[in-house]
Amino acid sequence: MGFPAGFLWGAATSHHQVEGGAPDAIEPSDWTDWTRDPKHTADGCNADHACGWWLGRAEEDLTLARSLGHDAHRMGISWARIEPEPGRWDLDALARYEAILEHARRIGLRTSVTLHHFTLPRWIAARGGFGNEESLARFERFASFAVERLGPRVTQWATFNEPSVYAMMSHGQKHWPPGQGSAIAQIVVLARLLRAHAGAVRAIRRTSPDASVGIVLNAPAFDPDRERARDRAVTFAQDYAFTGCVLDALATGSLRFPLAILPTRIEGLAGSFDWLGLNYYGRYRVRFDPRAVGLAFGKHVQTNGIRHGEVDWGEPHPEGLTRLLVRFASLGKPVYVTENGVFDPTDEVRRRYLADHVAAVGSAIERGADVRGYFHWSLVDNFEWAEGYTTPFGLIEVDRKTGERRPRASARLYQRLIEENA
Repeated sequence: MGFPAGFLWGAATSHHQVEGGAPDAIEPSDWTDWTRDPKHTADGCNADHACGWWLGRAEEDLTLARSLGHDAHRMGISWARIEPEPGRWDLDALARYEAILEHARRIGLRTSVTLHHFTLPRWIAARGGFGNEESLARFERFASFAVERLGPRVTQWATFNEPSVYAMMSHGQKHWPPGQGSAIAQIVVLARLLRAHAGAVRAIRRTSPDASVGIVLNAPAFDPDRERARDRAVTFAQDYAFTGCVLDALATGSLRFPLAILPTRIEGLAGSFDWLGLNYYGRYRVRFDPRAVGLAFGKHVQTNGIRHGEVDWGEPHPEGLTRLLVRFASLGKPVYVTENGVFDPTDEVRRRYLADHVAAVGSAIERGADVRGYFHWSLVDNFEWAEGYTTPFGLIEVDRKTGERRPRASARLYQRLIEENA
């Protein structure tokens, strides 16, 4: 199965999950403060050291990725580092990102850069984060500044990573800061993130009309556990609440239920993307259960899912990736697989998972989907939010004590796929 010429192959990282820093250079963010309480991560650890990218190991890891055949890399930049106080731009932080991006460009890696990958500056978090209307104008200003300063070194931009996940984990539940635990807040914040996306895209296009801008969505596959009307109904409800309503808003420019009680037109939202990113990990099998109120009365019953504590990434299901790529592509813009992977310290599951899901991308292309690239999650074992360091997703193993990097067998398999472009 061959892939189109120019198809991008790479891996992904997120700033907070890999950067770390010296004691006086830790990201001044809500996540840094949240993980000061060891109860907030599975292993009691935080990202103060992470993978050492802020202190120089970014260039080393990107060079290793290039030696493994990658020609692109997806990464994030920290709003908290660049604007640590309202209206004050940290030029040293900006210079560090310039150095990382320039190194990537010099060694032949194209970069896809995300502006918001879950963390917030302390001062924005203290004002309610995206629960506060003020955050929209603040984020627009940050987006414009970042694109103006870093744009020449960046191939494409994403405004947000996984807005549905962020709204759910941070505001609908209590796993991530601020741990609000309110279903109403989850809906309000998700609607506000879409408005912030539209505003940021307008600001970016004013600053750099030629910039390529997209948004990255997490979309699991939802399937009814049984062919019964109630199972199909709750499956549809879960899919629409998590994925469908966001795709509808991006396509039509209107927020509809449950994002708004009445359809609400948002200026600039329709077609506010040059490309779409899909983060895909697995499938949920859904069965009607009147006790599952928080899940639209549908409990998840897959028995071979990839789980860790309360987090369930679903069961590996490559066909779901094909189906979702075709669905995303129906909006008429190019699509990228911006995250896809599995945590697996043995590397046995990951190799099969990788091969099967790359084949699923090829199947989507054969079905007419305009898929332009694949980014494995992740490049290196890193800090995985509430899971700490207990869920290694990396193609490259990182020794937590010595910092040594060891490419796994899956990294070599991926290298072969890239070399063959097939």
